[in-house]
Amino acid sequence: MSVEGHEALELMGEEPVGDVLSTEDLTEAAAEGLRWIAYARIAIELALLGSMVVLARLIPPQAFGVFAVVVIVQELALTLPMEGIGGALVQRKSVSRNHLQGGLALSLAVSACLVLVTVVLSIVLIEPLFGGETETLMLANTPYFLLGAVYAVPMALLRRRLDFRRMSLIEVAMNATRALVTLGLAFAGFNAPALVFGAMAGMAVAVLLALVFAPVPLPWWHRKEARELLPYGGPAAAATIAWAGFRNGDYAVIGATLGQAAAGIYWRAYQLAVEYQRKVAVAMTQMAFPVLARTAGEDELLALRQRMVQLLTVVLFPLLAVLFVVAPVLVPWMFGPEWSEAVVPTQILVVGGAATLVIDACGSSLMAVGNTRALLGYGIAHFVVYVGVVLAVAHLGLPAVAIGGAVVHTAFLGVAYIVLLRDRVPNPLRVLWQDVEPALVSLLGLAALAVPVNLMLEGAGAAPLPQMTATALAAGLGYLLVLRIGFPAAARDLAAAVRRILPDRLTARLPERRTALAES
Repeated sequence: MSVEGHEALELMGEEPVGDVLSTEDLTEAAAEGLRWIAYARIAIELALLGSMVVLARLIPPQAFGVFAVVVIVQELALTLPMEGIGGALVQRKSVSRNHLQGGLALSLAVSACLVLVTVVLSIVLIEPLFGGETETLMLANTPYFLLGAVYAVPMALLRRRLDFRRMSLIEVAMNATRALVTLGLAFAGFNAPALVFGAMAGMAVAVLLALVFAPVPLPWWHRKEARELLPYGGPAAAATIAWAGFRNGDYAVIGATLGQAAAGIYWRAYQLAVEYQRKVAVAMTQMAFPVLARTAGEDELLALRQRMVQLLTVVLFPLLAVLFVVAPVLVPWMFGPEWSEAVVPTQILVVGGAATLVIDACGSSLMAVGNTRALLGYGIAHFVVYVGVVLAVAHLGLPAVAIGGAVVHTAFLGVAYIVLLRDRVPNPLRVLWQDVEPALVSLLGLAALAVPVNLMLEGAGAAPLPQMTATALAAGLGYLLVLRIGFPAAARDLAAAVRRILPDRLTARLPERRTALAES
């Protein structure tokens, strides 16, 4: 039975049979989804990058520091129901109409509790530590919890269907709205409120589109079905709380210790070195959970996971390396001289960004096999250690915080592989090396060409844009040469992914060749 057929049964209240798909079907779905998600990410990142460049010159770092503290509400409101109840609906082999109604009711109830918690914490904690503006914006953010609770269920249906086209359209609409509204408010003279309410406007548009693409029944309490979602959804939701704290706790510590301007500077560095790469990586991680959850068995899951991780690192590690080389020119040129203090933290955090990319892929695998308790324990440990290190070194300045973050993230990458694979392979760290070896070794070729070109142009006084362009081209040439010679299988997977992403009218003109992806 097709996935669409399952969904029709679900909405009629009948219990469909399991919807496990073959490796061939999943590979084809992932490859087709890659095209849609890649197009969406290109459009999204161009819009967001363009808006951020303008906003960096309209809004001071202090306002970004306020936003860095407030954004934890938006992240929790989106990810907690999405990965909790939504993740439980995706991970189950079959769901019924009662699961959808009970899941939505449970999601709304949890969101109401989170609104109350946010109100109390804003009054008791946020105002004394960060001031009245941060408290006000935190309170104004609470409707985000309702939006996130509703959003999770239709998106779970789209994820079950592997409908990456519609999910991509929703993301494009969300981020385009966010960029336009934020820019409009910034030009009107608002600073931190522009960042907060722009994001909320984008979320509202996404909820409306999700309900249009995947209508869901009205919430109703079904005790049996709601309880069936809790063994997965409860630990997964709790893990997202730890992850949200991990992703935003450093900004809060820096803001309270060094001031909100410093928090804004560190936010910019973290966005460049970690978050922007993760946004590009969503093209893989967004597919990984629903695709891996449909594999026939553990062996198939682990094999497909490894190919996904290798492709992810082959694509993104060179981007991080280029960022490290050109950051001293890129940051002040793109965002303005007032952001120059973000250069050194950005370069240091590149290491943490690389580790975090692979950690996210491990999280998708743990979710797919339903091992949310391990994910919860890992998330809590990572959060506690990271925030503890930030607390210990924050008084030494932003470079010290960046070094601490890079060390902690790299260490926990090894922990992630041990948690994921300790009962499945003899040597999890060896598997980690196999996953990242093609990308890491190929970086030697990148450095051999990019660094001399960059130094030569810098010494010649070249303008920033030609310098960065020439450095990036040299980097790409050196990287691809080593990848092609040393790791032909990884190079073929990369070529296959590019062929999938390019329009058919372009790929039809390319010489046909067998690729590893096509053969899987």
